Amino acid sequence: MTRKKTKKGEITTQQIVLFIVLIASFAVIIFFLVRLNLGKTSEMEICHNSVITRSSSLLLKQVVPLNCKTSYVCLSKDGSCEKMTSPEVKKVKTKEEVYEVLAEEGADCWWMFGEGKAEYIGDKFTSELYCSICSQIAFDDSLYSMFVADLGIQDLPPGYSPSLIDKEDFYKYLADTNVPGKDITYLDYFLGLKNAELISNALKANNSSWGYIDVTKWHFVMMGEFSQVGTFQNILIGAAKGILLALVLPIPVVGGPLAMGIVVSNYYDPLHKGGNYMLGTVMTGESGHGYLSPAIIEANSEDYNQLKCENVNTLA
Repeated sequence: MTRKKTKKGEITTQQIVLFIVLIASFAVIIFFLVRLNLGKTSEMEICHNSVITRSSSLLLKQVVPLNCKTSYVCLSKDGSCEKMTSPEVKKVKTKEEVYEVLAEEGADCWWMFGEGKAEYIGDKFTSELYCSICSQIAFDDSLYSMFVADLGIQDLPPGYSPSLIDKEDFYKYLADTNVPGKDITYLDYFLGLKNAELISNALKANNSSWGYIDVTKWHFVMMGEFSQVGTFQNILIGAAKGILLALVLPIPVVGGPLAMGIVVSNYYDPLHKGGNYMLGTVMTGESGHGYLSPAIIEANSEDYNQLKCENVNTLA
């Protein structure tokens, strides 16, 4: 009897040791997963998979839920960020590194929602823009001095900051820089354009400007899909159709998307000397629907309101 009890005791001890080893191993794995920041990667994959599942479903689109969340990112030169509670802080030291982060956020957003190939909204009786806010971006005040623009304005209007990213300069970066892991530039990936010259020419022809990104404000990195296939030509005159409150300028392209346009502001803004300025771009995707390409829009602003988003497909 005594020997049997001893054997049972020895087996129990081995089990305890094995259990401790398993717990320690699990803790090490979790540590490295956190260090590698795979949490965001999995969130992106969950979103992308839900978009693809919904777009390929034979059921009504509304029956298959999207599982996409907005991420919160703070760009900082010194690693501090007082503007957000528990954001993902990304340290940047140069203007190019800021552009790199913004471009990558846009590319992640475009990939998560199917790159213009996935039709996840469904056809409606009217064409509306269904928006997705992939990231909310804050710029720490340690970056303000990096982007002091020479606006040629003697006195800035009240509430306006001189700490601005020139969108033309940013789009040149998109046109000259490849997406990581792809043999294609960001601008080509987002819009099918090899350079930003066509955008610049269309803006000039319509007395519009590139505009700025005010780094003292929060911004959305967002994209969207227009419902109702086959109506994208009407989107190019969206203000008249009531689809958008903003104006849309057509871009003549040979060998590119069937239709492409620039979304520009439609209200008076003293910072831009009263002229229209670019908010983003729209194009036809492989699905046949129209899409708002990845855009950086000031959060909860007049610019955002002009997009007239029918719905937002991301969770806060």
